[in-house]
Amino acid sequence: MAFLIAVCGGSGSGKSFLAHALSYNLKHPVSVLSYDCYYKDQTDVPMEERVKVNYDSPDSLDEELFKKHLAALKRNETIQVPQYDFANHTRFKMSKPLIPNEIVIVEGILTLTVDTDLYDFCLFVDADGDVRLSRRILRDTAERGRTVYSVIEQYLRTVKPMHEKYVEPCKAKADFIFSNNGSNGIDPRTMEALVEAIEKKFNSK
Repeated sequence: MAFLIAVCGGSGSGKSFLAHALSYNLKHPVSVLSYDCYYKDQTDVPMEERVKVNYDSPDSLDEELFKKHLAALKRNETIQVPQYDFANHTRFKMSKPLIPNEIVIVEGILTLTVDTDLYDFCLFVDADGDVRLSRRILRDTAERGRTVYSVIEQYLRTVKPMHEKYVEPCKAKADFIFSNNGSNGIDPRTMEALVEAIEKKFNSK
């Protein structure tokens, strides 16, 4: 059975960056899955309405398919991961296969809001609100075709309140809290402590 690590944290906390950095530091082969791929397809919704959808609420994600895929990964089965177009809020027609390794890192804002006992280790990536907003502006304007105004407007309208309602409480579920406020990369001492905690849990299974 695959060992599943959930990586949760606010938008812009550095979850994806940390997940991939972690994959290089662990002693075992790792696969990485993003919960962001499971946003519901908005193809049948007019564009002016798509931009109003609360994408920071659990309701915007296909939790049923996600949990089905987690169970399959746990059984060492390959899954077909949907591919999401963030600029248009739709899914591409083609999916992408993911073959589970000994360890599967599952990262996303709402990974710990999913009611599942499939996770073997839960990690919360913690960063201050101003840091997360700054990173989100840089990412969304460069990679997702957004304007600075639209990023800030969405942050105030849904991201911040949904973070306080759904994401921040997940910190209590974490086996490890990784503080990630720096701008110079991952703190090596914290990474070393995290790897040690995961390896200990992995070896006890």
